[in-house]
Amino acid sequence: MSVAGSSSISSADRLIVIAGMSRGGTSLLWNIVQSHPQVIDTYYELNEIFGGKTDIRLAEKSCIELEALCGLPLPAVRRLTRTRLVRFARLSFEQDEFNREKRPGLRYSASEFPSLRICTKLVSSWETDPLRKLLRRNDALKYLPLLRRTYAQVAVIFLVRNGLAVADGWGRRGAPVQTAASWYRHYVGCYEDYVSANPGQALIVRFEDILADPFSLAARIYAEIGLETAPAQDLRIAVKPTIHANVAVANTTRKTKRWIDRHNWRDYIDVGINEAQIARMHPQQRQQFVSVTDDVMRKYGYL
Repeated sequence: MSVAGSSSISSADRLIVIAGMSRGGTSLLWNIVQSHPQVIDTYYELNEIFGGKTDIRLAEKSCIELEALCGLPLPAVRRLTRTRLVRFARLSFEQDEFNREKRPGLRYSASEFPSLRICTKLVSSWETDPLRKLLRRNDALKYLPLLRRTYAQVAVIFLVRNGLAVADGWGRRGAPVQTAASWYRHYVGCYEDYVSANPGQALIVRFEDILADPFSLAARIYAEIGLETAPAQDLRIAVKPTIHANVAVANTTRKTKRWIDRHNWRDYIDVGINEAQIARMHPQQRQQFVSVTDDVMRKYGYL
């Protein structure tokens, strides 16, 4: 399968979207995809670009949510979506030193920005509040139809991860294990439904394949979404504290940025992160989670 699409579509009309669950490894996948020299990220994830963190006006936010929830095609919202994504991609390009290099030590020229493909990220999470669930405040997948109406080509890369590791991350933020299991099952089903309904425009990858060999996965994704496929020699990633040094949830936003290569990547990506997180769960919690997600977990090789 390939989501490369027509070569006649300009870079400005192509969008790459990383979609997954919070605490699911999407930041690492986002870093890997935007390591390609033809790709620039949006500095903020889509949840934030459409939210208060980036000072969006209430009227604009309301229109975006109305289109996302009701499917009403509003041309002004599509123009706003393009404007905001370009704005924050340019912010990333011009102000984030980490993203000013297309290869280690080789900086972009200012004239290269228009030729870059924008890559944004959206994450979905758990929720128990009935009103927030009704408004899909926790479910950023609601924005995908809007993005598809806005761009000629939207390549979506869904990320799945061992659900027990996701449940641990959510549990440390207050999610009951049964709630985590239900939402995990729901989201994986949504990913599969989207891929089935949009053949050639989306793919699903596993977080564990990043842990096994991020460079091979990068090459596979680049080929799938129609980027030049020379073997990735370096990846630029934001290194966050691992679970071993990150007992306090407040510390998860600390990160440093660096290029990694095939020789040193294990120094910065914790290949045992899933096992460390799953070990934190009580055996009864693991059993409760699997009782709801058994077939899904088996399908992706987690049981």
